[in-house]
Amino acid sequence: MKEEDFELAELISGYLRCTLTPEEEERLKSLLAADEKRYKLLEAYRAAGPTAARLANMDSVDVDQAWRKVNSRFQATQVVQRKNRYAWLKYAAILIAVIGVSIFYFNLNKPDPGIIPDITKTYKNDVLPGTQTAKLILSDGTQIALDKEKQVIGDEKGTTIVSNQGEISYGQSATNALAAAKYNTLIVPKAGTYKVTLPDGSKVMLNAMSELEFPVSFTSNERIVSLKGEAYFEVAKDAARPFKVKLNESEVEVLGTHFNISAYNQTAKTTLLEGSVRVSNAKSSNMLIPGKQALSDQQNIAVTKGDVDKAVAWCKGDFYFSNDAIEPVLTEISRWYDLKLVYKRKIPEIHITGHVSRKAKLSEVLDMLKDVSNLSFGIEGRNLIINQPNINQTEKI
Repeated sequence: MKEEDFELAELISGYLRCTLTPEEEERLKSLLAADEKRYKLLEAYRAAGPTAARLANMDSVDVDQAWRKVNSRFQATQVVQRKNRYAWLKYAAILIAVIGVSIFYFNLNKPDPGIIPDITKTYKNDVLPGTQTAKLILSDGTQIALDKEKQVIGDEKGTTIVSNQGEISYGQSATNALAAAKYNTLIVPKAGTYKVTLPDGSKVMLNAMSELEFPVSFTSNERIVSLKGEAYFEVAKDAARPFKVKLNESEVEVLGTHFNISAYNQTAKTTLLEGSVRVSNAKSSNMLIPGKQALSDQQNIAVTKGDVDKAVAWCKGDFYFSNDAIEPVLTEISRWYDLKLVYKRKIPEIHITGHVSRKAKLSEVLDMLKDVSNLSFGIEGRNLIINQPNINQTEKI
């Protein structure tokens, strides 16, 4: 490792702790001026709250006092050894800082495979749609990335778990009481969907930014799962064991049916396609029949006619908007393309109607939005700029 790297790490440490002398600040500026990426790296570190907190905690430690306590147990002849250890710790800390800088530096410049050139030259870049991706957390806390075509996962007390092409399946082990006490969590990130076949044969498809917690085996007189986000359920019929979905502030109970739940916030939207469900909260409950929709929170349950096609459009690979407010539309799009929404100014109240494939590139979705909203957009990395004034239609990548 070059001497300059050690020097840079030591100067960055001092900069973050605001302990540099004017001469040291000038030296740091000269090193940063030699490489623009170093400056971006430094700013990223400076803006990180956890980094600042750790440095503050390090500064609060009285190193000399700690060493005095340790050395009081040894003879005076070991003073030299203490100094050597102190010096070793100092350079070890610098080495760790350099390694951390190097790792962060590498990640900062690692290309994002989801960001591609915009062939129309309208935007700085384009963004690919989401894929089938998820993470499974086992009962012991083990986290498994579900990104292989097929993988057999270590069983949970006798239950076989197989992941293959965007779907994970649990073998039935209805008599396994040990497995029933174990819970797994399937987490789907932004720009992802995933399917799971539960131990009772029920099928669930999770949308982006969703989580489903469920037992490895259903052995009691109820089948209970917990949902955050959005999911489409096809529940296996079992009259003796009702199927319940726990939400933020309410609950959905079924015997065997097809329905969609969107619960990204405190209000859950349940749309019934087939069968019947009961939507409950702490105060009341309502039965739904096919074609009906319930909006439920801790206080209220409102039942109206539902738009079934709209509710399950995401499962079929489409965005489907019907007189929808523009901001929730943009939020839905941001979940699927893993975007940060940047509003350049307050946008007017707009409702839009339209549909487009979720398999389309972001630029193609924005073409539809432009037509129905009269807004302008920009794309910079994974930032979606809304109402960007004076957008340069001929801007190069």
